[in-house]
Amino acid sequence: MTFGLERIKEFFLGEKGRKALIIAGIAAMVLLLFSTLSCGGGEETAAAGESAAEFEQRLERRLESLLSEIDGAGKVTVMITLETASERVYAEDERTERSADGKSGTQSEVVLAGSGKNPVEKSVIQPVVRGAAIVSTGAADPVVREKLAKAAAGVLDIGISRVYVTC
Repeated sequence: MTFGLERIKEFFLGEKGRKALIIAGIAAMVLLLFSTLSCGGGEETAAAGESAAEFEQRLERRLESLLSEIDGAGKVTVMITLETASERVYAEDERTERSADGKSGTQSEVVLAGSGKNPVEKSVIQPVVRGAAIVSTGAADPVVREKLAKAAAGVLDIGISRVYVTC
């Protein structure tokens, strides 16, 4: 066993081992670069392509499903209002140029991928929820009303004062 480890150690300390490590490092960086540029599947990507109204509706359906599971809630209807829509942030390339008279200026361009037609998306800022209104057949019970309000506030990451619950 120690003989095998010695051979591996000798290989990586030699010229061929160093070259192999450098090539492996470059390959890892290239793979990392391509993984950030490619479109990933999943909910975040799907949410990035939808409008604010579609995002609201999807969030309302999910919250209705969750809140209707609360004991005593009965039939639940949810309305959510958004403060902002989703915002896409694109990668930019900045250049500083100096003119002959010594003045400098900064110029920035959006980075394009592939054939130069699609901008490189750096991130998507998700919409901010302003508030929620919940109508529940079981909200006449103060305990159920409180559970609904706390659950909605926690899920939406908003203050409980921004959640209105009624029956």
